[in-house]
Amino acid sequence: MRLYSTLDIAKSVRCALQDFTHVVLNRGYTTIKPVYFDTGLVADLPVFQFASWIPPTLQQLYKWHAKGGLLIVQDTHYATKNDVTVMVECPYSMDRINTCNDLNEVYGVIPMPVSWTTHEECIDARFPTTDVAHLIWDKARGQTFTVSELSAETGIPFTQLQYMKNCLAPSRVWFIEKRMRPEEKHFQQAWEWVEAGKISAHSVYHSGMKRHIEEMGKLGYLGIKKYHEYKIEEPDWRIIQKKRDEALIDLAAVRTLVESLPAHPVE
Repeated sequence: MRLYSTLDIAKSVRCALQDFTHVVLNRGYTTIKPVYFDTGLVADLPVFQFASWIPPTLQQLYKWHAKGGLLIVQDTHYATKNDVTVMVECPYSMDRINTCNDLNEVYGVIPMPVSWTTHEECIDARFPTTDVAHLIWDKARGQTFTVSELSAETGIPFTQLQYMKNCLAPSRVWFIEKRMRPEEKHFQQAWEWVEAGKISAHSVYHSGMKRHIEEMGKLGYLGIKKYHEYKIEEPDWRIIQKKRDEALIDLAAVRTLVESLPAHPVE
């Protein structure tokens, strides 16, 4: 796999399009405090947009394959046959580097971080220490909390806790209050389907009615509160520690790789 590093994403994109016809700009982010890339810097180029969760963008993907140009991909882990992939973020995992560059015909480009602090903070949030995991579990064990409520209980800032809590694998649940039946016809099926009380978020997502249910909540037909339900059984702390150790090793491999890459020639 041929890779380069870059300090100027926009220049790397333009350089790639001077020599090749099909370039991907992977605009997915996995770090918690990313430096967002301004796509206005490449807006004058022949640009197409694709996100796997937005079906209409599939047509954009087909047009890009047929015509060439720059394909901006929103997915964090996605590869399509292309000449060059330029990433807008240096990932914290080798898996993402490998996945995004798997189908490059020529090469891939990875931004060189100004500092690795953001990546280290990301690991701390996504893979907290067992001490932090213990603190969360001691407060949340067998109970139901919103992230804000649990933040107040633990003293852990909301912005960190929204990631840290996932090490305990809580279930997402919605509490529904049915207030007033809507008159709009397009809401009727969702109104009949949803029941008052607790319902798993998984059921809502797979019902095909999530959008209408949330719209009814915004319009006041439903009262909706979203919580996380925590298991009463004690976690396997060894597994939590193992995942953290593996993530730190993975990040070290990313750093070693990226710092060893030749600079992308953009002139």
